[in-house]
Amino acid sequence: MRVAVLSDIHANREAFAAVERRLDGLRIDRILFLGDAVGYNADPDFCARRIAELAGASVRGNHDKTVTDPANLDWFNSIARQALVWTRGALSPEGRRAVEAMPRGPVEADGGWVLCHGAPMDEDLYLVQRGSVEESFRYLAKRFPKARLCLFGHTHVPAIIKDKGGAISPPERFRLDPQARYLINPGSVGQPRDRVPLASFGVLDEGEMVWEHYRVAYPIEKTQAKIIDAGLPESLAERLAGGW
Repeated sequence: MRVAVLSDIHANREAFAAVERRLDGLRIDRILFLGDAVGYNADPDFCARRIAELAGASVRGNHDKTVTDPANLDWFNSIARQALVWTRGALSPEGRRAVEAMPRGPVEADGGWVLCHGAPMDEDLYLVQRGSVEESFRYLAKRFPKARLCLFGHTHVPAIIKDKGGAISPPERFRLDPQARYLINPGSVGQPRDRVPLASFGVLDEGEMVWEHYRVAYPIEKTQAKIIDAGLPESLAERLAGGW
């Protein structure tokens, strides 16, 4: 089975469409989504409804959660809050239902993979500190002892982290040790933050035990123009071109 793993689309229709076109040629059997269909960019309704159609399994992200529950707004900086308030008004009833239907992680998908947005034990936690990574592996070993892969998003930075083996930035193809346990981040479709302004996603080839990392160009200027036209903060448009 070949499984595409997408995360952090963030209402970027152009990036999402470019990823879809790339998937057409990759013999994909299933799509998994790691959260944040909405937030920051100007096409939340389309992106929420489309990923609901495509994903065989998904979890919610912090923006997905907050757009339907205003109690969480204080967690965000002023720019993200402004975008979330705008997003609420931009969602159709169908789009809102699609966002509300995303389950809280962690979720165990077929094949024994665990899906989460932040960390497996805390959906809002950014997995960037060594202590949090070690805690994540302990949590996985206790709650999901048979799972070898935990797929996560939230940081918008692609990474492969091996238990007791360190972290790397994914090459185009990486052969996984079937006896090891991994945390894998496919990067962000709609707002990459590793200084590479290309949509990022991954494909897991279960038969070969290989992780494939893909970068896809998209018309950033079109996404930027939509952000400005919608009255969203200009910094959200500027950052796309720099991949931050």
